Amino acid sequence: MNNIHILSLSNYNSPTITESKNKDFVEYGDDNNYYQYLIDRFLYSNTNHAIITGVANMIYGKGIDATDSNRKPNEYAQMMSILKKDCLRKVALERKLLGMASMQVIYLNGKVKSVEHFPIHTLRAEKCNDKGEIEAWFYHPDWSKYKKGDELKRIPAFGFGNGKEVELYIIKPYVSGYHYYTPIDYSGALPYAKLEEEVSDYLINDVMNGFSGTKVINFNNNIPPEEKRQEVATEVKRKLTGSKGDKVIVSFNASADNKTTVDDIPLNDAPEHYQYLSTECFEKLIVGHRVTSPMLLGIRDTGGGLGNNADEIETATRLFDNIVIRPYQLEIIEALDEILAVNGISLNLYFKTIQPLDFIDVNT
Repeated sequence: MNNIHILSLSNYNSPTITESKNKDFVEYGDDNNYYQYLIDRFLYSNTNHAIITGVANMIYGKGIDATDSNRKPNEYAQMMSILKKDCLRKVALERKLLGMASMQVIYLNGKVKSVEHFPIHTLRAEKCNDKGEIEAWFYHPDWSKYKKGDELKRIPAFGFGNGKEVELYIIKPYVSGYHYYTPIDYSGALPYAKLEEEVSDYLINDVMNGFSGTKVINFNNNIPPEEKRQEVATEVKRKLTGSKGDKVIVSFNASADNKTTVDDIPLNDAPEHYQYLSTECFEKLIVGHRVTSPMLLGIRDTGGGLGNNADEIETATRLFDNIVIRPYQLEIIEALDEILAVNGISLNLYFKTIQPLDFIDVNT
């Protein structure tokens, strides 16, 4: 059996949260780089990308506003000057994509001067104090390149600074069993984002290379040493398996008479099979993200038209807004209320909608 090497797809693993005795920060993921895994699923899964982008756009809408801006013009003007351009748009995207979001609060003379987005994937939590509070976060531009001994920038959490230094306000909703990091709300559908990528990779590789799912490559010029066999097997994988989902069996044989034989089971209904996988991924991602109607996010479902039932569209829109979009918006608004309170600013904030039906009640 040492003469046969099986090269196959690695399995999906859920993230681990690790407190190491020799580190001040808490690791997120087996390689302390789980956020990058989520970003990759966003970039390379068409459906996942479309849903997350659509939801983030709906959260931000046309931006933040206040129903009492006319009654409190000075406070409103201060609020608008404090919030940097595109800050909340980025916060909305990261809150949906990564499960958390971060804003840096910059002070001047004891007052909040500005609030800017801070990329949450560059942060790791400091170990809790005796009260279970996270007093600071550690910054590194690329945690995949972090090495023991690298100097990390420690940034105080909101309320734990000295009133002069930059603080970080972390939007981190509560999830039972989690303290340092909040898992994404679509975690159950995440494997289907990965599967959608693998199906795409496989089909592209199959078209470009003409190399089907399982092949046997026989080398019949005697059996080379183990080191040489491993070198050849690695080279074969590099050249012939463009799809991460392929499996290649590399066999070294003393002669052609002794070569390995594998019975190939062809997939005669390949188009239907891959259509099923594609549909399954789409449906599971839609459910995982709690999308009431794909059309609300610019995604066309089965069927060619947009339909003409205004009541159904309005119902789907209202349902999606109430159970998905509003909770995200309220999290961000509550964070802003807490930050603005430092300057004595109290406004009835809301996000202006960009939904198909403009029904937001600004009096709530």
